[in-house]
Amino acid sequence: MKHKLSSLSGDIVQPEQLLERANANRLFIDVRLGEPEDEFRDYRDCHILGAVYGQIREVFAAQPAPDSGNLPLPEREQLEHRLRAWGVDAETEVVVYGPSVALAARGWWVLRWAGLKNVKVLDGGLKAWINHGGPVAQGETHRVATAASEQLRLQPGNMPQILVDEVEQLGSGTLLIDARDENSFLAGSIPRARNLPSAEQWTPAGVLRTVSEIESLYEDAGVKAGRDVVVYCGGGVLSALSVLTLNALGVEPRLYVGSWSEWNKSPERMARSAAERGQA
Repeated sequence: MKHKLSSLSGDIVQPEQLLERANANRLFIDVRLGEPEDEFRDYRDCHILGAVYGQIREVFAAQPAPDSGNLPLPEREQLEHRLRAWGVDAETEVVVYGPSVALAARGWWVLRWAGLKNVKVLDGGLKAWINHGGPVAQGETHRVATAASEQLRLQPGNMPQILVDEVEQLGSGTLLIDARDENSFLAGSIPRARNLPSAEQWTPAGVLRTVSEIESLYEDAGVKAGRDVVVYCGGGVLSALSVLTLNALGVEPRLYVGSWSEWNKSPERMARSAAERGQA
């Protein structure tokens, strides 16, 4: 277990840890982002016993505006209402998982940003849970609000982030990491960004790579102790995983939630990106 990131961070949990420690006030959220009908059908076919369905666009994001990224942060009232209906109170242990650990990380980041303290990403997701004998179910989980959950009050702003105007002013001392795949990065990126695809951080089985492997990836990208780090991707999903793993290694980056899908809405910003490409 010492080689796993979960040994360094309480934000990441292994299936066996949850199975060994029952908690009546625990909620699993199955986090999805694909086509809603298909994703909901997959969820109904098999999910962790007691898990609720969390479509990112409906729970962990707001409707995009003409000048925003594809997945802007949700309104406090919207998220608060959903969590109360799921019976979440200030003491609930929330465990997020999804078809990829990056999707789960988006749920984790938003919930931590909103002020929840006890939020964990399940390493390996549903496959790992099943492989360790965890109970699963079909259909849809229906939960109800409780007296404690009705008292839930979210306080957004609890995770370091950066807005587009600040990204435009970043100095040379800041390391800007683009967490998208290489092809997307080469098609266009924010000036001075370094590409480190988040997908390199998990194995074909969907579990996070070892501590030493992830440390090596970040060292190669230029991450050093004390250096200012900003991460972005297409819409704030893959980069949320970068935040999760960097935090486990003792680095506290800022997340640019709007990411490339916001940056590319501006002709002036796109001209800056194109100019850098022309000089390369």
